[in-house]
Amino acid sequence: MSSFSTGALSTGAFSTGALPGAVLRQRSIARAGAIGPAALRFGRSIGSPTEGHLLGGAHLEETPYLRVAPSDAAGDVRWGLQPLVAMIDRAARQVRRQFPDAVTSVGHLSREGGGDIESHRSHESGRDADIAFFVRSGGGRQLLPKHFVPFRGDGTAASWPGAYFDDAKNWTLVSALVTDPEAHVTHLFVAAPLRARLLAYAERMGVSAGVRIRAAEVLQQPHGALPHDDHFHVRIGCPAHMSACVENPAVRAHRVPAVVARGRRAAPGHGLVTPAPITHTPSLPALPSPSRPVERRDEEPDSEPDAPPASMPVPIDDVDG
Repeated sequence: MSSFSTGALSTGAFSTGALPGAVLRQRSIARAGAIGPAALRFGRSIGSPTEGHLLGGAHLEETPYLRVAPSDAAGDVRWGLQPLVAMIDRAARQVRRQFPDAVTSVGHLSREGGGDIESHRSHESGRDADIAFFVRSGGGRQLLPKHFVPFRGDGTAASWPGAYFDDAKNWTLVSALVTDPEAHVTHLFVAAPLRARLLAYAERMGVSAGVRIRAAEVLQQPHGALPHDDHFHVRIGCPAHMSACVENPAVRAHRVPAVVARGRRAAPGHGLVTPAPITHTPSLPALPSPSRPVERRDEEPDSEPDAPPASMPVPIDDVDG
């Protein structure tokens, strides 16, 4: 049950239920009567993801099934609208229910008050979050690196021999996000080869066409930006009646200098763009024959991989849209 204070500097807390320990802190808003009950519950997203602020956001707390990637822990960039934060917690619990030892790793959300974040061109208004891919060994054990890990379309890690993209856990996460009963996901940025891999896995597993089509709608590689081959970038839509929230960022024509972010510079020529809005339901991509599965565990070594390098080349998160 939620409890909130209307004091400007006090905080409220509410439990998300199911697994113990899932608690979200929410910054309360001064003069609550002036802004209405929806703002008290959700916080307020003001402006767009690239030019915005956050008022009264919820704080994502670590739990036994949800952690912040150590490389992104500094600065407490773990604030967002309540629907976003609660959705991430629900999705992590759903993965944990299906895979009892699973731990979901998150990166940056927004700052407590929103606004600019170094190494990002969005994440300003409490509606964006970075979620790491689930990584496994050849024997199936989950690996928990300190930072995001880039993957190729064949499921192998570009910089970490012996580590693999975990199809089952990553699809379970995607399914939980796109079917969330409260938050509405508008974008789930990921590299095109990994998008195809996830949809192929879902088809092989007999997932309903409705869920696969919904995932195909929001899974997209951003246009004119780095491909997101090392994490998911999830964005939710503006909650109803939040008039100051801007759904789609405007295209910015100016160029921004490359920023060093987690060990890799933005590639030359990567300006700021807005991904094309979805105006129709896309058809599902061509899927491989069931006789040739994407993942062939019998061809993978059973030995555990060496520890990953202390730092990996991870791209700047330069998505406008």
